[in-house]
Amino acid sequence: MIKFLRLRLGVGAAILIGVGLCCASGASAQAQSDHPALEGVWKIAVPTATLKPLDGAIPFTAKGRKEYDDNKKMKARGDYDDYDIATSRCSSPGVPRLMLTPMRFKIWNRLGFVTFDFEWNRATRQIDLHATKQPGLMGEDLVPNMTGDSRGHWEGDTLIATTTNLSERTLLDDLLPHSVDMTVTERFRLTDPDTLEDRITIDDPAYYMKRWDAVITYKRQPDAIFPEDVCLDRIKAHKPAFPGP
Repeated sequence: MIKFLRLRLGVGAAILIGVGLCCASGASAQAQSDHPALEGVWKIAVPTATLKPLDGAIPFTAKGRKEYDDNKKMKARGDYDDYDIATSRCSSPGVPRLMLTPMRFKIWNRLGFVTFDFEWNRATRQIDLHATKQPGLMGEDLVPNMTGDSRGHWEGDTLIATTTNLSERTLLDDLLPHSVDMTVTERFRLTDPDTLEDRITIDDPAYYMKRWDAVITYKRQPDAIFPEDVCLDRIKAHKPAFPGP
């Protein structure tokens, strides 16, 4: 009799757990279906190495202008290692420069993270959608890093991502500098089923007198498994770190 009761209780518990998992899975699927299908393979519509403000003028502070001019001089001399280690060492370009890479990238939306898997050097970035910040491994979220700390949420049909904690060894594009205190806000949305827009806002009072915006658009590509891409092999062969379109 006792064994029979235990069996019934065990079966009942299993049923309840199964129902709970189904409900949770259904709720998760419903939540995901409420948002546009950003998942898929994308490629920048108009390849460019430059992040261009919508109003046409970069609002440099004196410090920002000086560092920008210094970067231009170093680029002219080919001294990339002094200001652009993405070009000289294949280091991660950071945010938002990763979004300017001319090669494809794939977007995944899984387990509370939106992941960008780039064909270029197989780089990745993640946007954390959890309401509570997930702890970094071994305190890695306490130190500025190349891709920063990106937190996101949905507002209607738009995915809003805010990135902080970016290493100042990265650049906004091939020349534009920034401080470690910069905040990058991105608004991702579909303008049509095959066009993705990334509206970028730069907020960095140390280098720019006011916030400024730029927009990058991408076109949907056929699904694909990306081939291996080793940036350092290009550098060794005296080719550009960032290949042309």
